[in-house]
Amino acid sequence: MIEPALGDAILADGIALIRGILPAENILAQQFYPGGGMLVQPEKKPNPYARTPEDHVSKVFLIHRTEHAGNFARDERILSVVEDLLGRDLDFVQSQLIFKNSGAWGQPWHQDAYYFPFDHRPQVGVWLAISEATLQNGCLSVLPGSHKQPIHEHLRESHPDSNYGYLEIRDADFSAATPVLMKPGDVLFFHSFLMHRSEDNRSRSRRAALVYHYTVGGTKQVGDRPNPVIDFFPVRRAAH
Repeated sequence: MIEPALGDAILADGIALIRGILPAENILAQQFYPGGGMLVQPEKKPNPYARTPEDHVSKVFLIHRTEHAGNFARDERILSVVEDLLGRDLDFVQSQLIFKNSGAWGQPWHQDAYYFPFDHRPQVGVWLAISEATLQNGCLSVLPGSHKQPIHEHLRESHPDSNYGYLEIRDADFSAATPVLMKPGDVLFFHSFLMHRSEDNRSRSRRAALVYHYTVGGTKQVGDRPNPVIDFFPVRRAAH
């Protein structure tokens, strides 16, 4: 359990960033807006309830480059758990501040490892609930035991207004899917092969969350195309 005030501070930093870089009009014209070393991704599906710039946002990538989120990336309470799962040498991989505003569609079934073309797997995801996550506002659902399966084929999502980069798994049995209800400050740790999705937000409120990924120290990206939302740096090393 993390103090909810920390999540609120991270969200406030993200909102300040968004208000400083999003245009006043035609926000959905671009897939990403850069600013402050971060990338703001608008929600492709228009939000009829939008009143502020952040009401149009899906995610802020690389949010760890702000003060509060950067400190949290090295929080001993988080690293001690990740160390138990991956070992003493740890690198940070990626961060996302997720807004999931009212009316937003959920992200379909996927495995995070599919998006990480690295020379070492698995990674560990860390999901911090900033606001309450409920069945109505788009909580996560997970498929227990699916972390033992290989990485499945990921296909383009069927929604016409699907967000950029959203792909889905269709060749698995999801009948045992389990929703993950969370309170502000709750933290979920999960294997990068675990199949999970988020539900649609059918409420009138935002479901905000912070997602980090960690990997074994020295992991490298493979392939010829660098990923602009990956930011490797060491957060823990064993004493030699």
